[in-house]
Amino acid sequence: MRVFTKITFIFFAFMLLACGKESRMIKGAVTDQSQQPLQDVLVQVVGTDLYAKTKADGTFFINTKKRGNELLFNLKGYKLYFHKLNKDTSPLDIKLQKK
Repeated sequence: MRVFTKITFIFFAFMLLACGKESRMIKGAVTDQSQQPLQDVLVQVVGTDLYAKTKADGTFFINTKKRGNELLFNLKGYKLYFHKLNKDTSPLDIKLQKK
């Protein structure tokens, strides 16, 4: 039984380490043209089901899990905004324009 427990522990430890390598946390803030924070902006990794929403102060955190290199920012009444990610992307300062 002890061998099984050790093997199980090693397996899960390995899985946690492997998953950590796939993480890429992006943080930032979304404002309008007058620098007012925008709440509930949908922030999505383009081509995936990964998304987050901005808080009341306009900030967001999203884990891209290295599955995409572009974010889409979407809020009703504002133009869609696409942002390409690079190695030194975070933190982002995004400004949305009204339609």
